[in-house]
Amino acid sequence: MTRYLLDTNVISAVVKPVPPASLVAWMAEQADTDLFISALTIAELWRGVLEKPAGKRRRDLERWFTGPEGPQALFAGRVLSFDETAGLIWARLMAEGTATGRPRSVLDMIIAAVAEANDCIVATDNERDFVGVKIVNPLRAARAE
Repeated sequence: MTRYLLDTNVISAVVKPVPPASLVAWMAEQADTDLFISALTIAELWRGVLEKPAGKRRRDLERWFTGPEGPQALFAGRVLSFDETAGLIWARLMAEGTATGRPRSVLDMIIAAVAEANDCIVATDNERDFVGVKIVNPLRAARAE
């Protein structure tokens, strides 16, 4: 059994009116119990909703976010937190980036640390910012479509 921590960009792609076919296919191959999100992803998604201007699109996103198809409902019991173990891993990842002259994104490394602390592989299409982290890119084929 392989466990995956879905990066925020994967969740954002899945809820598009027409999600990438490669992502839909990859998600269909996974057991729901093997898919996780981080509390940071909940925060990033909600921030994205709140930053939308008032109007229909924002109302639709608010309904989605708080409804039965929203991330908190779909991932109930599978939202992973940034805890002490993840904090220590995050420090190592950030220090490694500094030592190699490749500073890393604070938020991306929180996702990476939460994944490592919970024995997950990060599912993301943001390969460049996750160099050296175990990832899978379920959107890779979508770029060629």
